[in-house]
Amino acid sequence: MRLGIDSYSLRWQGWDAFQLMEYSARLGLDNVHFSERRNFASLEPDYLLSLKHRADELGLAVEVGMGSFDRLSTTFQPQHGSGEEQLTQMLRAAKIVGSPVVRCFLGTQNDRQGKVSIEQHLAECARTLKAVAPLARDLGIKVAVENHGGVDLLARELKELIEEVGTDTVGACLDTGNPAYGGEDPVLTTEVLAPYVVSSHVRDTKVWAVADGALAQWAPLGMGNVDLARIVAILREKAPNPPVDLEIISGSNPKHLDYLVPGSPFWQMYPAMPARDFARFVALAQSGQPGPIDQLVGPYNLEGLSGAELETFRAQQRQHFELSVRYAKEVLGLGERDRA
Repeated sequence: MRLGIDSYSLRWQGWDAFQLMEYSARLGLDNVHFSERRNFASLEPDYLLSLKHRADELGLAVEVGMGSFDRLSTTFQPQHGSGEEQLTQMLRAAKIVGSPVVRCFLGTQNDRQGKVSIEQHLAECARTLKAVAPLARDLGIKVAVENHGGVDLLARELKELIEEVGTDTVGACLDTGNPAYGGEDPVLTTEVLAPYVVSSHVRDTKVWAVADGALAQWAPLGMGNVDLARIVAILREKAPNPPVDLEIISGSNPKHLDYLVPGSPFWQMYPAMPARDFARFVALAQSGQPGPIDQLVGPYNLEGLSGAELETFRAQQRQHFELSVRYAKEVLGLGERDRA
């Protein structure tokens, strides 16, 4: 299977799209997943064609993405147009650069705690996806909806959304890191979504039990206790064609899941989680060794740090990504370039 990078893995580096591609080629990757609109200096055809030309020179495939397409989400960016308009723009950009998908998402876990119900969010998502389905079908590009933001949609919820809109135009961007922040075992997430996967964001998570629930912390590959080998095996069987794009997010504190506290906000967010699914996560937490990973932890987006401190965190980010690439190749057997 091909091995790629999600651009968010190196968001602190300050690199443009061309620099990210050069770095990816040096690491022997097969694919670059530009998961955000801001990764592109422009959506003008001349710029996108130059990007495609350079990717071809470097032997890289390209995927494109954007943020929320749900106008009811707190993360939605209306300055770029309606959800339909934004998806239309990115579908046309994807056609130019040869991307088979446009990655996007509903929002974040916070959207499950607001005045708008998750059912209303899902209805708006379905409406928007159906509106752009004819264009996606004509262009031969699938909209890849991610289980995003730790986590906005559980696996079975995303599966139902995809099936409602239609698998001919919509698939899943499988994220293996977000589910654990919502009390879902990433292996279960993969089992449910694998038949629908058209893109991915793969990372490890360290999960361990505490008195009132569990703690979960995103980690470089091999530093967590998620069964990554099982995840890759499922993808090899059910979704062998999309690349495995690494999204390595480090430098942050663990997430506290206080699901053993009566009246916890956790259950307000996920009141309908099936018991059989939740039991899988509890077992994962009980299997984990207590304690966070050994790393530098900084503020979100490194606000307020000095120049020297910034470079220290940037170096750690590159180190964690490169360790993950090595693990993906040597332990998980991913990547085609070095085997060609």
